[in-house]
Amino acid sequence: MSETDVNKLGKRPWHLIDTEFAARELRQLGEREVAYVAEVMKMGSLSNYIAEESMTRRFEEAFAARVGAKKAMAKNSAMSALFEAVSVSGAGPGFEVICDPIVHFAGLAALFFNAVPRFADVRADTFNMSVDLLLANITPLTKAVIVTHLWGQCAEIDEIARICQEKDIFLIEDCAHAIGSTWNGTHAGAFGDLGIFSFQEFKHLSTGDGGMTTTNQEELFEKMRTVWWFSGESPKFVYGNYRMNEVTAAVGLAQLEKMDAILAHYRRTLEILNAAIADCEWLVSRTVPKQAGVSGYWWSCKWEGDKHGLSYERFKELEQDLGIGLRFGFNHYPAQDFPIFRETTAYRTHPDCPTRCPFYTAKSNYRYTWGLTPVCEDLMPRLITVNLIFLSVPAAEEMANRIQTAIRKMRG
Repeated sequence: MSETDVNKLGKRPWHLIDTEFAARELRQLGEREVAYVAEVMKMGSLSNYIAEESMTRRFEEAFAARVGAKKAMAKNSAMSALFEAVSVSGAGPGFEVICDPIVHFAGLAALFFNAVPRFADVRADTFNMSVDLLLANITPLTKAVIVTHLWGQCAEIDEIARICQEKDIFLIEDCAHAIGSTWNGTHAGAFGDLGIFSFQEFKHLSTGDGGMTTTNQEELFEKMRTVWWFSGESPKFVYGNYRMNEVTAAVGLAQLEKMDAILAHYRRTLEILNAAIADCEWLVSRTVPKQAGVSGYWWSCKWEGDKHGLSYERFKELEQDLGIGLRFGFNHYPAQDFPIFRETTAYRTHPDCPTRCPFYTAKSNYRYTWGLTPVCEDLMPRLITVNLIFLSVPAAEEMANRIQTAIRKMRG
């Protein structure tokens, strides 16, 4: 970075300056993207629904091959794809969808179809859904499970898939953070009925906005391409248009071709930050099971300084003094404590839905109370994180040095 470049950016923290240049290098929209967009323009249609030679089909096929799925369907966002997945599962009023509580997107998807999000706690070491607590939350009302592969690391998805298959529960994998993530060598999204990937700006593969649904069930795929394929006629279900357009698919196909280099970069930054706290007994790295192949997305660790007589506030002050760029706490409380769930505000004219609607209360007295997910409640304020998506290797190395300086100062 030249002195002129730095001056253009003004006086800003070092990690923000580096972020802008790392973003240009890794997320550059170059000749390949322009060439594919030009192809779309020559085809004469921006809609994959009517295009004779669809760029979207090319993207879908290439993405399916990349993650080892039989079929893929491009969407306008991963959130739309999650909504669709809940619809396909059959969940609705009077049924439950089991979700994990660190992020709230799965719960929102359940609410969209007036199903009740039921939150299964996470493991304290991996931050992913606990298999034991998934089992403990299954009831006769369970229609679907949405499991999040948080921050590029798979949950114990083979065991979760076995449980869902045994109990005839529809399994949705939220793979928004998980391009490049594997479990026992199999890519995320290949275990459940549906896998949902995100291409939003702050994900591994970015099209600005966009997403992809994957499945290994050809019959389910054909059903979604027909029954759930929204066009001009009246749909058979309450549904919307979640299709991706051709220009977005063109950018996605070009970005997909860069994935190996992008993923290698993110994994390297993850390694650098993990190494920075390897010898620190009170900053605890996330446990990575031997089955998990991790793709760098967010770096995370857990504060346990209180168990060693150390002050969390002091560490936060040092972080500010050194300009490290860490984020303390994540969302501050579990998903079920967001007002949209706890105060049942999702349906304004019927504020009792879904947890207090008559279709549900006749069958269940499940409520969102403090202590519902005690591991998550304890974990949320302890989480220390860094988004790796726009972090260059030199910035990660500098951040690691500053973290180690803070550790030395804490030790006195």
